[in-house]
Amino acid sequence: MPTPFGIRLRQFREAKGLTLQQVADDVGCTKAYIWELEMKEGQRPSAERVHLLAKVLGVTMEDLMDTRPLHFHSYGSAVQKLRAMHLTDRRGGDGRRVERAEKLIG
Repeated sequence: MPTPFGIRLRQFREAKGLTLQQVADDVGCTKAYIWELEMKEGQRPSAERVHLLAKVLGVTMEDLMDTRPLHFHSYGSAVQKLRAMHLTDRRGGDGRRVERAEKLIG
């Protein structure tokens, strides 16, 4: 069963349109290792490996390590939802939610 880290890793990878092999090549490991990170419990990547994964995916280490699952099917829809939230925010939001989502897209 995938962990929250594995789920987020896969969602970020797929959102960027990258294959397991492409991520593995950029990080310097095997495709099987990336698959295990995404799909198996008990995987404990080093901080250096998490940093490399985050860099390849264009996100922060915090984004990868967050335990909350992403609920969007694509980052495009995430940005649209966040823009809608910002436009209807009666408290006069400052737009950081949209900027953060756009940062995730790369």
